[in-house]
This record gives sequence, structure tokens and C-alpha cells, in this order.
Amino acid sequence: MGNRATFGSLLVQLARVVSRIERDEVCCGDLTFQQFETLRRIERAPKVTLSSLAAELQIDQSTASRNLALLERGGYLSKARHEADARSVIVELTRKGRTVLTSLSCDERDAFAELYDRIPAALRASVVAALAALSEALGEPATAACCPPEPKRRTVS
Repeated sequence: MGNRATFGSLLVQLARVVSRIERDEVCCGDLTFQQFETLRRIERAPKVTLSSLAAELQIDQSTASRNLALLERGGYLSKARHEADARSVIVELTRKGRTVLTSLSCDERDAFAELYDRIPAALRASVVAALAALSEALGEPATAACCPPEPKRRTVS
């Protein structure tokens, strides 16, 4: 099998595994993974509109609208009419939305940290660099961790 075919096969395999980890180990109480991702996108772009959010998530506006309605009913976000254009709706996270997003993002970090620890130490930097290059190639700039580091445990002397 050539490198391109191996690359494609590995990508499909990795996508399945990452989706399973996100679904089984991270998400999400009463949230679906798509709703979690919607909250994450709203956090990155405060006061986002429905149409720009749908475009960014690559879903149609009716799907985005249904997700936003469920998230609003759950208290995770608020919607308001745009000041300059009453036809546009601005979406913002509520305190509850920020809290659950931080918690789930940290759960995600912990799930992937376990996977990272299974990579041989000598290969970790190369794997991270390769994943960053892949993210860039996909048009998604690599981002830093979103969660604060875990608190250090104090030892009693």
C-alpha cells in the first residue's frame, strides 16, 4: 500500500476512534457532541450570528437553528436580535454554557491525555508536530489547550 493510501486509511481510522472517544468518554450529559461543538464555536466567536455559525459548523441553517433552540431552552446560551440588523440573531454563551463547556473541554483533555501517554515518549513531539501540520492543511489552525492545568497536589510534610 502506498503512502497516500496508507495516509487515507489511517485518517479514516483515526476519525472513527476520535469520534468514539468524544461520544463515549467526553460527551456530554444531556448534550450531543454536535451541541458541545456548537458551544465551543460560540465561545471562540462571541456574539456570533446563526448564519455564520451554521457556515462554520458546515451544517444547514435549519439544523443550526434547532440546535440553538435546544441549547437556549437548556440555559446554555442566549439569543438576541442584532442591534444593526433586526433580521440577524446574535448568540452568546450563558454562565451555565461556559461552565459546562469548560468541564467538558477538560474531560476531553483528560481523555486525550491518556491516549498521548500511550505514545512512546520519543515519538510524542513528532506526533504533535504532524497533527499540527495536518490541522493546518485542513484549514484549522492548531490551537493551544483550553483548560487550566490540573492543580498540583500538595503534600503534607
